[in-house]
This record gives sequence, C-alpha cells and structure tokens, in this order.
Amino acid sequence: MTTAFRIGLLALALTAVSGAVQAAVPHHFDLRLYTVTSGKMDGVMERFRGTVDPVRRKHGIETVGYWSAPGTTNGGTFAYLLAARSKEELQDQEKESGADPDFQKGHAASDQKHGKTVDTIVSVPLVVDPTAKFDLAASSKPRAFDLRIYSVLPGKLAAFRDRWRDHAVPIYERHGLHSIGWWVAAKKDPEGHDQFICLLAGESVGSIQRSIGEFHQDPGWRRVEKETEMDGKLRSGVSTHRLLPTDFSKLQ
Repeated sequence: MTTAFRIGLLALALTAVSGAVQAAVPHHFDLRLYTVTSGKMDGVMERFRGTVDPVRRKHGIETVGYWSAPGTTNGGTFAYLLAARSKEELQDQEKESGADPDFQKGHAASDQKHGKTVDTIVSVPLVVDPTAKFDLAASSKPRAFDLRIYSVLPGKLAAFRDRWRDHAVPIYERHGLHSIGWWVAAKKDPEGHDQFICLLAGESVGSIQRSIGEFHQDPGWRRVEKETEMDGKLRSGVSTHRLLPTDFSKLQ
C-alpha cells in the first residue's frame, strides 16, 4: 500500500467521521418553558422524573436537558429542550407518549396528589442555524445554565447571528461562559421580531452573573458592539433564565 493511498484512506475516514458528527445534530428542537404554580415545583419535578421522562424515552423522544429556576413572584420556571429529526417526528412521538397508559395513569395520580402545578406553558419551536456549533455532552462538573432569548430588530437577524458567532461566543468563553448552542425561533415574537435563542453554561448562577458583567466591560466587546451598531441597534431586548439542571437531566 503506497503512502498516497494510505493518505487517501485517512482522508476518507476523517470525512466520514465529520459527516457522522454533523448528522448527530438533530434537525429540529423545541424549547418548553413552564411557569410553575406557587409552591408546586416539587410536584412538577416529581411528575417529570417519575412519569413524563420515562414514558417519553420509551417512545424515542430525546430530551437534551431539564432545568429549573426558583421564582420570586411565582413558583419559578421549569424548562426543557426536546430534539428530533423533524417537527413531524416529534409530534408523532408526543402523541404516542400522551396516549400511553403509563403516562395517563401517572398524570392522573400526580393531579390527584398535587392539583394544579403549572400556570402557563410556552412552546418555542427552534430552527437549527446551519452555522451553529453544539456541545450537548454532559459535563463531569456541576454547572448552571443561562438561557437567553433575544428580540432581534427587523432586517438585523443575519448581522446579529454573525456578531454572536464570530465575536460574542469567543468573548463569553474568555470570561468563563461556554456556548452550548444557538437557534432561531420558528415564529416571531408578538412585536413581529425574530427571536434568537442561545444557551450558555457556567460554573454557578453567581459565576454566570459575574461573567456577564465582565463581558459587557470587555474592551473587545465594546469595540465590536460600537462597530456593529453604527447604523443602529441590532436587538430591542432580551429575556434571560438562570437555570439549574434537574437530577434527571441528560445535560448537566
């Protein structure tokens, strides 16, 4: 076997590995945000730990992660991120899991024990940005997560995405915040603005807060922000959720 032939085989192998890694990223994600009824977070967690997640796994539903955050005026936020090969596949899987006798039995028992546990549910279908990079592997060290939902001004989505990918992510990394991934919501917000969703990870909720402060004081970020907003702002606002992974979350 010649050296050139060996090199050719190695190149083919690397291409195949790269293709497999890319194929491993699901084509469809769905973010769910629950506003928990006051005092009922334990009930929500019990229901998902004992019934919802096991039944979903039985029907092939992939949940990237489950998170919770205490609330100051309500029972807090419970969030999770679903992944599938397509929106249609996820819809079919959820229909099957909802009809599963184990799900119905567990749901009824939870209702009887805890009563109302959730005030509102928001579902945000997400489109995979072809330029996005994902790190969905679990960490051996405990982490907290920062979920950020940006409202991007009309016509500014491409500029915002490029700024996030090329500048914000490296600067956040420099200050201790690791990018898990980013997406664009399939639907616009009530004001008609695109929604850019990103998930960051840090050592703790406190360290995330410090990192955000350091990020905004970073000279590199200040320069980039000024340069990219010479013709006006790229976003109108952002909502954030500081989240801790549940004990049954795949992503820790």
